[in-house]
Parts: sequence; C-alpha cells; structure tokens
Amino acid sequence: MRKIRTQHAVVAGVLDGKLAGTVPLPFVVLNADRRIVFANAHAVTFFGRESAEAMLGFRPGEEVYCVHALEASACGTSSFCAHCGTVKAVLGAQQTGTGAGESNILTKRHGRLNALNLKVHASALSLDGETYTIVYLQDISKERDRELLEQFFLHDALNALGGIRGAAQLLGEGLQGEARELNRVMTARAGQLVRDVEFLQLFFSAEENTLELETSIFDIGEFLHSLQLLCASASYAEDNPLVVDEGESGQLNTDRGLLQRAMENLVKNALEASAPEDAVHIGHILHHDAVHFYVKSRPLIPRHVQAQLFQRTFSTKGRGRGIGAYSARLFVTNYLRGSISFESTPESGTVFYVRIPRS
Repeated sequence: MRKIRTQHAVVAGVLDGKLAGTVPLPFVVLNADRRIVFANAHAVTFFGRESAEAMLGFRPGEEVYCVHALEASACGTSSFCAHCGTVKAVLGAQQTGTGAGESNILTKRHGRLNALNLKVHASALSLDGETYTIVYLQDISKERDRELLEQFFLHDALNALGGIRGAAQLLGEGLQGEARELNRVMTARAGQLVRDVEFLQLFFSAEENTLELETSIFDIGEFLHSLQLLCASASYAEDNPLVVDEGESGQLNTDRGLLQRAMENLVKNALEASAPEDAVHIGHILHHDAVHFYVKSRPLIPRHVQAQLFQRTFSTKGRGRGIGAYSARLFVTNYLRGSISFESTPESGTVFYVRIPRS
C-alpha cells in the first residue's frame, strides 16, 4: 500500500486540482498492475465512494462490484475478463498508447444484481519513469436501454397493434348505430398508435444513419389530398379544418413516405397550436428545380421559441415531447436533400416551407 500511496502522490501532483476538475467524465488512473492510484471527483461520485483515497489500490471491476471480480481472486483474473471491454482498453493503452472498448458488466451489490454498460477510453501516461493508464468512463446504460426498446418493444408493439386494428375492422362490419361508431373510433385510435410506433422506428433509424430510402414518382396534388385525409382523421385535428390550397399540377420523385412523415409532423404541430375552428392550410409552389410545400397557420411563434424550434426534445408542451419539428428537419435535410424554413409574423401568422429538389 505504501507504493500505491507514493504513486498517488506523483500522479496527484500533476493531475489534481484545476486540471482534473475540468474533465466532465469520471476517470481513474491505474498503475502497471491495473490498480487505482488516482480518481477525480466525478469518479468518486460514480463509484459511490466517500473519497478518492478509499479507492486507492482497487481495480475498476472491484469498484463497480462486477460479479466476476467478486467470484475471482481479483478483477481481471477470471476467464470472463478476457472479454471485458475495460481490460481490453487498458491493455491496448499499455501496448500502443491508446485503447477503447465497451463493457457490459453484471454487478452485484447488497445482494442485488444490476446491469451496467460503460464506454471506456484509455490513454498511457508516463511519470517519473513509470507508466500509468488514464481510464475515462462513460455510462451508456440508457443508450442500450433505448436500443432494447427499439428492437423488442417497438417491434412487438407494432405487431400487436396491427392485430388489434385488424380485429376491430372485422368486428365493425356487423355493427350498427352507436356500437359501429365506437368501433370506428377504436379502429382509428389503433391505427394512430400503429403510425406512432412506425414513426419511432423510422426516427431512430434516421438518427443512426441506417434508414434506406424508397423513392417513387407521384402526383403532388394527390399527395397533399392524401396527407389531408390522413391528418384530418387524427385526434389532434378534431377541432380544426385542414384545407388544401390547390396549386399547379406536377410530379415529384422522392421518398413519399418519408416526406409524408415530415409534413405530417409539421401539420400536427400547426393544428395543436391553433385555436379551435382556426383553419390550417397546406399547399405547394412549383419551381423548375424544386417543390416548395407549405403549412400555414394563424398563431405567432414567440421569439424565444423560434430560436429553439428545431432543437431535439425542445417543446412548449412539457417533457417527453419535442421531436416533431426536429425529426421533420432530420428527414428532409439528411435524406431528402431538401431544407425547412419558416416565417412567423403577427400579420401573416406562421408558415413552414419544405423545399424538395425535383431531380
């Protein structure tokens, strides 16, 4: 332990204070034996320790209560450790100067199991003739939880909702009066939930750059009337008319489904922001090189909202919202080679423009 304290004094003399405090991630410094000789304040909090001194001499797996570290004589000595991302990152840094990996760790503390996912970056550090390794830790457990949500829940939910919608449609064929109307509402709501789940799958794929386009040539006027029919039947359009402004006839070659999703999100935002009975207008302006779609509504967007409008998760409706405008811009900019802009004035209200190139 005396050697550990000596090494701590050497490393702390260089890293402690302002330098360590500027790093926003937890990090520890390991000696050649992969034992902790220094930890910054974020690491102390991350590992649930009272002080950095209490961590000295332990290995990272022992600090997170990894089940393999607890079952073996020490962290890094079991057969499972050869597959540990943290061990690989540290060994990589010792051999080449830098290393990176991802650790999927099963922990056990106070008799309770827990899953921990870490992204690890390691860098070699030489001080007073000895080699150390700085190990930066980033908890990505929530990212992995989201992936599970995408792959399992969304997929299974989509199948279940599709079945419910299909069953409701079959049952409605033999109903009359109030029962038939109730069935119609149930079918419509199930259909909307199917579209919501499909949107989330599309959105996550777009963010991960795995979305594949399905382009086709379609009539612009027919597209807008189809969008009108889709949005007008949704619950958010119950109090407001959605009007299609007729424009010059023409065709467009792009991913119709993705464009419809982008426009649908803008229409939904406009309808939800409008006062009861206020109409929302959709239409297009045809140019030789592009089609400019628009969504026009009466409300004025306040300046402070305009400045944050396309930011991910920003919403005036509270937490858990705020991907509508962002996703529309994501789809149009990254996949449809277009752009989205808007104007909002007290005199003219708010108009969103979606520009899509014709070739």
